[in-house]
Amino acid sequence: MSQKRKLTKTHIATAAALAFMGIASQASADNVVYLTGSTAFRSTVYTALNSPGTVFDAGGAITRATRGSSNPGSANYMLFHGNINGTPTYIDCAWSGSEAGIASASDVTIDNGGLPLAGSPETWLKADGSVAMTDSTGNPTTAELEASSHGSDLAQADTSQAVSLTPRVSNTQTDLKDYGVEGIVTFTWVKNINSSPSQEWSALKNVTTAQINDFISAGFEQTAFFTGVASQTNNDIYLVGRNKGSGTRANTLADHHYGTTRTVTQFSIGGGVSGPTTGQLLLNYEGNNGYESGGGVAAALGIDGSCQQADPFVAGHTGWFAVGYLGCSDAVAHGLTTSEWLTLDGVPESDGAIEEGQYSFWGHEHLYGRHNISGFQDTVGQKLFAGVQATLGNAGSDPTAHSPGIALKFMHCEKSSDVAFPSRN
Repeated sequence: MSQKRKLTKTHIATAAALAFMGIASQASADNVVYLTGSTAFRSTVYTALNSPGTVFDAGGAITRATRGSSNPGSANYMLFHGNINGTPTYIDCAWSGSEAGIASASDVTIDNGGLPLAGSPETWLKADGSVAMTDSTGNPTTAELEASSHGSDLAQADTSQAVSLTPRVSNTQTDLKDYGVEGIVTFTWVKNINSSPSQEWSALKNVTTAQINDFISAGFEQTAFFTGVASQTNNDIYLVGRNKGSGTRANTLADHHYGTTRTVTQFSIGGGVSGPTTGQLLLNYEGNNGYESGGGVAAALGIDGSCQQADPFVAGHTGWFAVGYLGCSDAVAHGLTTSEWLTLDGVPESDGAIEEGQYSFWGHEHLYGRHNISGFQDTVGQKLFAGVQATLGNAGSDPTAHSPGIALKFMHCEKSSDVAFPSRN
């Protein structure tokens, strides 16, 4: 004869706790892979992650949350959810730059003028079902972010670790897995928008590699330095660029043979590099610091009217303008048309000019995985690498285009290293 069991408060509390653990276990059963790195290449990665059958399984639904841009493909934060090999998986993205990405995958911090660089390591959107899977122009709320920062599983990088601020040391956390080169990432020099330009703004159409070396170091120059017209000394030109976490910055310094570890001098427009632009013509000295993303550079260069404003650094000069470097994807996404783009060594940026070795401002896009990456994180890394190459597809087939990335099959030239000039295959 069975004996009835008397339930106590302890039994009920234990049962409730076990039930909660079961629910929590089910909620956290989804795989989570953390991805960071290149802002210049994020639009290409976004397309790969948002297309069923490319990284996520075909035939299944993909949901996403993006934060920080009106254009989802340019968002600073992205969270994707779907099935990979039949298993529900989150891919959690925070785009803080290639150098910050390599550091984050290595779980180390880059010093940025005495302060830890944002994104090394990163703070991520919560991958627990609590973040609304919607697109928002605003940055994440505190409630949407994880409580503490940590390293990434994967990182996109515009340059190799050979020239990184976080060099590889064998058998340490910095000994990252290099999945290989996915494609070519493209860059351009751009002058800031002026709907009522000065004569000197209109005259500046080209920069040379030798001139850029001086410009990066000094941070400003007179127009005559670039144009060779001795009388063009009324407008000073100021450099706007990225911080040390940026692969765009690393490529700029490498491709122009300046040196990726050397100090630069840069300025900001619109209220400083640490916050959103005010939309006002506020030119500030930033020293060796710069914007965290290419979108920040593009927004700064998009503020109109500097040719009519008094130069805040040169007494008696009315009219100044700025020149910046950024990925072609960010320039296009923020409305900086090719009328503001500068030629480099007399060659305009285009897919064809890159493919034939005429234009040298581009990099190899790498995918890195953390040290000893394995299991489903490594599986996602392999799928992402193949998926990005598939996404590039025929990018580069139109020589007149300005693609953010170019498929390797169209390249008729190569760089033997990150600091080499292109040579024909």
